[in-house]
Amino acid sequence: MTTRSQNACRLAAALTAALALGGCQLLWVSLERLFPQEKVPAKFKLPAKKTVLVFADDLQNPVSYPPIKRALNEKLSQLLKDKGLVAQTIGYDKLVDLQSASPDFNLMSIPKIGRKLGADMVVYVNIEQFTLKDNLADTLWRGRFSGRVKVVDVLKGRIWPEESAGYPVKVIAPAAENTSGTFGGELAKVLAENLAVEVTGLFHDHYVDRARPKRTDFSMEQ
Repeated sequence: MTTRSQNACRLAAALTAALALGGCQLLWVSLERLFPQEKVPAKFKLPAKKTVLVFADDLQNPVSYPPIKRALNEKLSQLLKDKGLVAQTIGYDKLVDLQSASPDFNLMSIPKIGRKLGADMVVYVNIEQFTLKDNLADTLWRGRFSGRVKVVDVLKGRIWPEESAGYPVKVIAPAAENTSGTFGGELAKVLAENLAVEVTGLFHDHYVDRARPKRTDFSMEQ
């Protein structure tokens, strides 16, 4: 019996058993046990073989911890390459050098910045919120990181999404009591890495475990 036939038989058996017991809830539980992985389709497929600039921008909402921009940029660039979604990416230092050398950098359009750095496309993340605590004097950490993503062709302009503001992404860390002087930096790194995964997931089909929390609410142990 082939794997496909085996799966079909398992599904039929689960449906029969659940329906015999008379409950939609039981049916859903049975399906979850048989198929723990849920496929999440890509929101947008990046054009192949392109050189991409990742640009995490906090111009409208300046972050309190600037290294978060480098962490997000470098992790997102790495994931895009590892997944084979882009041919190559522009290093973060080149973006910083352009910003330092250009007094009018904040007036430049996204396509112009991409062209100056030799990119074909820009994956632009407009940071909307980055917080580590509700109260700076508190020892309770509540990490949040969110933004909106656009894909911009350096010649054509924005090509995704249709909404000009961009596609929303966010990650939320569970509240944690910690008095360590290094915890803030560790939390910021985890937030950046998780948001990079969230953004990368927009561009490729992937599977998630139904039994685990959504990435928007993650554990520091992950």
